[in-house]
Amino acid sequence: MLLPEADFLRFRKSSRRRENIKAHPNSVLLLRLHRQSLLRGKILLHCAKPHRFLNAFFGVLNRSARLSNVNRLRPGWVDAHLHLADPRIDDPGALVEQAEAQGIHSFLQGGVGPEDWQRQRELAQRHHGILPAFGLHPYWVSDHTADECESALDQLARELPHALALGETGLDFRPHICKDSEARQIACFEAQLEMARVGAKPVILHLVQAVDEAERVLDLFGAGVRGLVHAFTGSAPQAEAWLKRDLHLSVGGPVCRPDLTRLHQAVKIIPMDRLLLETDSPDQPPPGVVAGHNTPSSLLLVADKVAEIKGLSRAQVLDKSRENLEKLLYANQSANHSANQSTNP
Repeated sequence: MLLPEADFLRFRKSSRRRENIKAHPNSVLLLRLHRQSLLRGKILLHCAKPHRFLNAFFGVLNRSARLSNVNRLRPGWVDAHLHLADPRIDDPGALVEQAEAQGIHSFLQGGVGPEDWQRQRELAQRHHGILPAFGLHPYWVSDHTADECESALDQLARELPHALALGETGLDFRPHICKDSEARQIACFEAQLEMARVGAKPVILHLVQAVDEAERVLDLFGAGVRGLVHAFTGSAPQAEAWLKRDLHLSVGGPVCRPDLTRLHQAVKIIPMDRLLLETDSPDQPPPGVVAGHNTPSSLLLVADKVAEIKGLSRAQVLDKSRENLEKLLYANQSANHSANQSTNP
């Protein structure tokens, strides 16, 4: 049973965000995502503030999330973003062991699409330091049809309790990535932000050559969205724009490049309580590491450069990054939630 258009428009009008969906630049795709999304035990995907139906639905998700056996941050340092489920990595377990030998014990993944989510879950069962994150990456959205995106969004709603964060999600308007998928990317981005907001999950943002549109979308959700901008390589003014929206900024291998002086200036002004360190393995390596062969162990090189810029020690910046990520992941969780989560060795 589909939601009749008249009922949908009344539903849309009743929300606090009073936009006319038919005036939305992506109205055709949004109507498809909205009206064809289910009423039978699934989520009504939309870009407005949620109806009580959605709140009730995500109440169920939140309760099930408290019972899900999701890995948690372990003692030690953390790579705030990487892709150990990437099929290019032959032996992710070996990379985990190598990183653990250097004090890095937790690894927040970046989700790409449904196939990647499954690989993450399998990895997380074998390695307690793997922290799953599920989302539809702009690359995935660009390569799939609207119908496929709709189906994947429905699956994401079901899978989200088994993840600590929603992501990657966002916008990538580079011509070789976008391929005329702007409207589809925006619609899926908005749907995922709403899912994260109501499901109380932080988001992992991939934002490339789409700053203005990303800011517009994020501003629609206001303080309801918390998360991190991964692979930040922007300027100090752009850092301030994201910080103003209460986002964390995560920097990786590119910060080690001596020519990226604007990024170095940006890192200087990012408050330590909003800064995260990542590798984005197997991509975005520091100088001297072959592209596509980056590993979590390069987090120490990232930390050394950030420490140099900030006038701190390696341990200080790594400890603070871990503290920041812990607060971000568990900001909306009560003591009861923590007690219900499994304790991993």
